[in-house]
Amino acid sequence: MTVREIAKRAGVAASTVSLVLNNKPGVRKETREKVTALLLENGYRLRENVGQPLTHGEIKFIRYVAVNHSRERNEDFFVGLLNGAERRSHQLGYKFSLSSATPEQLPGLLSTLEKQSDLLGILLLASELSDDQLPALLSFSRPIVTLDMPLPLEHYPLNGINTDNSGGIFRAVQYLYALGHRSIGFFRAETEIGGLYARYVAYCNAMQTLHLDIPEDFILRIDPQYEVAIRQMHSYLATRPLLPTAFVAANDIIAAGCVRALQQSGYQVPQDVSIIGFDDGAMSTFVSPPLTTLRINRARSGELAVERLIALNTVPQDVVVKSTISVSLIERESTRPLSDA
Repeated sequence: MTVREIAKRAGVAASTVSLVLNNKPGVRKETREKVTALLLENGYRLRENVGQPLTHGEIKFIRYVAVNHSRERNEDFFVGLLNGAERRSHQLGYKFSLSSATPEQLPGLLSTLEKQSDLLGILLLASELSDDQLPALLSFSRPIVTLDMPLPLEHYPLNGINTDNSGGIFRAVQYLYALGHRSIGFFRAETEIGGLYARYVAYCNAMQTLHLDIPEDFILRIDPQYEVAIRQMHSYLATRPLLPTAFVAANDIIAAGCVRALQQSGYQVPQDVSIIGFDDGAMSTFVSPPLTTLRINRARSGELAVERLIALNTVPQDVVVKSTISVSLIERESTRPLSDA
């Protein structure tokens, strides 16, 4: 982004951006902070003192910390976030490194990182975070931006980038409703890390908003591992249950496992039951029929987390910002209008 483009985005003259870039007086504090954040986000380095050459000193590094202790990981999601964050860090001139820690190890890791003078801040993959780790996070003196913060921890004063789980599920239920479905079930994750619980809550809210019944038998707890999901769905189908006309799944892996079990049990998807996934990971196109799903821009989420981290270094006492990234409905072949023959 050029100086003129930054000026346009900030709503100021290009000469104002030049004053900020060269650390010269004559710019109001609020305007200087706004322009400084945009400059840093776009790779510019400000003069530290008037009349001195541009310098950034020691190159700072950004640490991506993945909190993990379970096996139920959607690797497409996590790798997408990581790739986006790493790419944006390098574009803006920062070193990038990765750590993994269990929730129990996290406080010790934070204590070690806090002592490193060249640390810009931390991107925390918070999918498996619990409230036991919050005191260490809230007392950490360097900037932190969380990714995939689970309910109800996202209510704490931590900057974060989250997926619009509620909006995505609501759109999925609305989509099925528009296709004529009134009997809609939900494949709920057996282990609800990250946004998975929020997706279940959103399903319940959407059904209530549309004045649709939620029979208990239509909400199934399914393990988010493909082979295990197949076995669990087989066990459920062996009881010869009355199925809804459609299911929404907490993620694509669960959806794909249930599609496979249905087919092996003699059902046809979508002729007998429509299914929608969530994530638009690799599994959504490997399964036959390909899944209708909700697409997350994982890489962009990682990039935005880096940009927010840099902005926090510019204005350390800035307000807490929680950004929600919208998702897109991707129509494929696992859903159909109920009126179709």
